Amino acid sequence: MITNIESSNEYLNVLNKAKQLIGEAQERFLRSANRISMEVRFNLGKLIDENSVKYDWGKSILETFSKDLSVLFPGNTGFSIRNLAYMRQFYSEYYKTPELLSLAMEVSWSTNITIMTKVGNSQARSFYLKMAFESMCSRDVMATQISSMAYERGFLQDKKHNFDNTLPAVQAAKAENMLKSSYFFEVTEGLALTPPLQEREIENDMVRRIKDLIMMLGTGFSFMGNQYVIGAGDNTYRIDLLFFNRITQSLVAVELKMTHFQVEYAAKMNLYLKLLDEKVKLPYENKAIGLILCTDRNDIEIDYILPDLNRPIGIAELKLSKVLPAELMGKLPDPDLLKAKILQIEQLSEKDN
Repeated sequence: MITNIESSNEYLNVLNKAKQLIGEAQERFLRSANRISMEVRFNLGKLIDENSVKYDWGKSILETFSKDLSVLFPGNTGFSIRNLAYMRQFYSEYYKTPELLSLAMEVSWSTNITIMTKVGNSQARSFYLKMAFESMCSRDVMATQISSMAYERGFLQDKKHNFDNTLPAVQAAKAENMLKSSYFFEVTEGLALTPPLQEREIENDMVRRIKDLIMMLGTGFSFMGNQYVIGAGDNTYRIDLLFFNRITQSLVAVELKMTHFQVEYAAKMNLYLKLLDEKVKLPYENKAIGLILCTDRNDIEIDYILPDLNRPIGIAELKLSKVLPAELMGKLPDPDLLKAKILQIEQLSEKDN
């Protein structure tokens, strides 16, 4: 009996609880350390800003200040002139907006710089700061979210769903807030030079990079599996991607369609959601929500079919960006240069004729 204790449910439960406790403690430690470092940067920015105004400090004084701090704290690379200028900007842009400052204090310095230098609108800044805080994403991931206009896609564009007709008012509002009009995903190097991408290839790529996928979807998502099997009688169905969202407290089924929206996609999703509610959903959870991602929404057909469905479904566009493999970076000609060369050849050919 002792030899089997490692595989018993009781032992595995204790192990999982220990893992959760340690993970949560590590996250609290990292967030606390980051908050302290951000307070130092904010106060340094305040010190620089106030004395620059009071004593008319110029670039030469800032250079001296940078060198002296580097001597006083050897090994610390955070006192460059550029970084000190960012600290002053951070203070001057946030000290009058305590709500934004409170969010910014919870985000890493490099991600703060990215948001501060690329986003001017205060509402958009709040959106990206919340995203960074909740996901603890890197600067590069945040830069991709900003360049793909995640804020505009999430809040400013037309969204297609039937949540108002299929969910209680409070739940519908949460689901609507979760949904974006379109989603942006950057495929990895291995797929960048392939012919038209297939749904399963995209799905596998998303699963391999699950953190990036969750960033794309938004706040509160936990991954439950891909090709999730669910049965009805003798029939077996597979859901491309299944998540749980802690904001809506519901299962979220995602189907990938590398084509324009078709009515049968919504009908099949309606069935999937019915089965999830009957066979997977726990009693205290809300109704499952469906998300269909297509390369073209085809709004006319969507507006025609959505009102007739009795399960909450959102439909959005999936925009893909192909990244050139690293080994080919710098080895292929610049597109504009190539175009100019072709034009030059055509002109020489015309003269010869």
